[in-house]
Amino acid sequence: MSSQAPEVRFDDAQRTLRTTRLLLRPLDDHDAAALLRLYADPEVTREYEIDTLSRLDQAQRLLRAYLQFHQRFALTLGPGQDLIGTCGFTLWDQANRMASLGYDLARPFWGQGLMREAATAVLGYGFAAMQLNRVNALTTLYNVRSMKLLAALGFEEEAVLSQFSYWKEAFHDMRIFALLRTRVMAPQA
Repeated sequence: MSSQAPEVRFDDAQRTLRTTRLLLRPLDDHDAAALLRLYADPEVTREYEIDTLSRLDQAQRLLRAYLQFHQRFALTLGPGQDLIGTCGFTLWDQANRMASLGYDLARPFWGQGLMREAATAVLGYGFAAMQLNRVNALTTLYNVRSMKLLAALGFEEEAVLSQFSYWKEAFHDMRIFALLRTRVMAPQA
């Protein structure tokens, strides 16, 4: 990860991460309406297995899945603010100390470095608090924004997985990237 990584503070009692510009907090039951606004944008869901949402009950189902199966944070601009995106882990394999990184951000906030800031904090949390050794990330073949973000975070592309995922009534080839603890926690010369 970058030598100019933003300062990150973790509040164990509140389960929050704070960066220079963001407060990352656990998702909660009140986030469904904000998730609906986020995923109602077809540009946000274009390269994603989540369908573009149009109803609150869809967002509530998605939120329940996030709460049950993910270690995911709501990205906010400060206390009491609605989420502007999410970032965190899924497919946490504790025995192998591995998880997959996932993230999304509302379009008005694209291009400002906010997801890099958030993902840097979440990865630091994953390696330190969750004791991860490996973090995976998947992108579609042509998701250039996501590939640039992963490269900036230190991920390395490992392979193209042919017809790896099925969503929106089509099979999708995916690129798999990985970030290993040894690359992040390497001793400084």
